[in-house]
Amino acid sequence: MNKNSSGCGMLLVGVFVLGAIMWGIAILLWVLAFAVPAVALFVGGYMFVQARTSADESTQARAVEAEIEALARDTSLDLAETITRWDSLILTKGIGTPLEGQEQEAAEIHRRLLAAHETLHAAITPAHRIEAVLHAETLRATAQSFL
Repeated sequence: MNKNSSGCGMLLVGVFVLGAIMWGIAILLWVLAFAVPAVALFVGGYMFVQARTSADESTQARAVEAEIEALARDTSLDLAETITRWDSLILTKGIGTPLEGQEQEAAEIHRRLLAAHETLHAAITPAHRIEAVLHAETLRATAQSFL
């Protein structure tokens, strides 16, 4: 009798273990059923905030780019006006200015003004434009002091 009941007992224990495993899987699926949507909402919210921040930064970058472009355009016009005045100064050989009789120095400043104007137009990136504007404005102020 001992042999017959042990097989039945093993079968009964096996059914309980299988039932416990099934209950564990069911609980895990219920947890996942609530966790996956919650995580998806969190990730969706995070992506929305990132997109909004990126759009704001993009708008600010475009505004800065437009401001730098306007600054470069204004500097280019001012530099063109100074170059026109220096063309007259070179033509008159600097008569009546501190550069009278110093044509080589006047020609060098004129050459540097032309190079700064070309550099200003060739600058592509915002950092290069700012650097070109600073150099052109410094050179223009120096050139203006001789006029």
